[in-house]
Amino acid sequence: MNLSTDLQLDQLQQRLHAMGLSMQDLCSAMRQHAAAVDETGDIPSGFWKQVSVRALNLNLVPPEHGGDEGLWPLMQRVLLMEQLGHADPALALALPGPGLSTPPLLALASQEQQRELFSRFQSDVPVWGGFAITEPDIGSDATALRTSARACSEGYVLNGTKCFITNGARADFVVTFATLDKGRGRFGVRAFAVDRRTPGFQVVRLEKMLGLRGSQLAVLSYADCLVPHESLLQRGDESRLHDAFSGAQSSWDYFRPVLSSVIVGSCARVRDELVSYLEAARPQSAHWGQQQVAAMLSSISGKISAARLLCHKAAWRHEQGLPVSKDSSMAKAYASRIAMEIAETVLQTVGLEGLHEHPVFERFYRDAKAYDILEGTGDMQRLMVARLQQRQSVEDGMLA
Repeated sequence: MNLSTDLQLDQLQQRLHAMGLSMQDLCSAMRQHAAAVDETGDIPSGFWKQVSVRALNLNLVPPEHGGDEGLWPLMQRVLLMEQLGHADPALALALPGPGLSTPPLLALASQEQQRELFSRFQSDVPVWGGFAITEPDIGSDATALRTSARACSEGYVLNGTKCFITNGARADFVVTFATLDKGRGRFGVRAFAVDRRTPGFQVVRLEKMLGLRGSQLAVLSYADCLVPHESLLQRGDESRLHDAFSGAQSSWDYFRPVLSSVIVGSCARVRDELVSYLEAARPQSAHWGQQQVAAMLSSISGKISAARLLCHKAAWRHEQGLPVSKDSSMAKAYASRIAMEIAETVLQTVGLEGLHEHPVFERFYRDAKAYDILEGTGDMQRLMVARLQQRQSVEDGMLA
């Protein structure tokens, strides 16, 4: 952390305090309930009694719809999520609020639609928003979406299945991507805000997660799911070449640095725990040379710092209105990779016995396996970086 980041953290804590949240108390409550969340996948009722639920609900709500202006910039968001990831990454991803639904709502929805949907978070009980594009055997290829939307006199009829939907079973509504015309590829894709109470909408199951169990990845089914006309997200100025997939891309561009910051925070937590573990075990660990330990911890800290800088670079570019897809993918790909490398280092250092005896180490090892999948696999991120770099090189050559 540098002086500028420390000042931003101070400002962040002040904004949270103004909303009725204490960073210290929130992180303490998260650590207290981490084991229960990991065991059941649910958030214990006791957690809600220790925090301001309304303030958590308004997390990621735009300022014009009741959110806090000081928490809105992406740099503040990544700083916040690193702190929460240090406390408990699964619970950090499970906290209420509109979540991934925010960017597509801002990109695709009318002001009236935004007011109606964001107003749901002005509540003292937990409320979640969902984002559903991924499908079985399809991934995030908009041109291959099988979930269909058929126009009718009463609105639209949706049919299909979505998978790996974070907080999908908790969501009050889910921004769902479906195709009106498969022959038009991505230009036939539209986004719909589907209320969880809509007939034909069903949570099929929660995935049995190795790690990050609190995020409750869900499989959702749409079986002749009739949604009203106003569920179609549209501003009213769309052209024939309107591309709703851009709303999905805006979600990934925004949330990959956010998720990467959660990963960075969890890596920093396990490093801190490893330092404490080695200090306590020093009399019984003569085989660990001092220089060897110092080199190992230095390597871990260097990786964490590099991942943090990638997150901050992506956040800065986003705030400047610059293209950020490549930087967001780089941050996610690197953060998830170093998490696995650090997990392996921890295992080699403390052994299986130490892994089982220390809950933070054991959870981190399982969580690290899950990090690669969320928001697109590492292989997908690296492929996107390569394609975007190639495109940039071609464009630079044309301008030369």
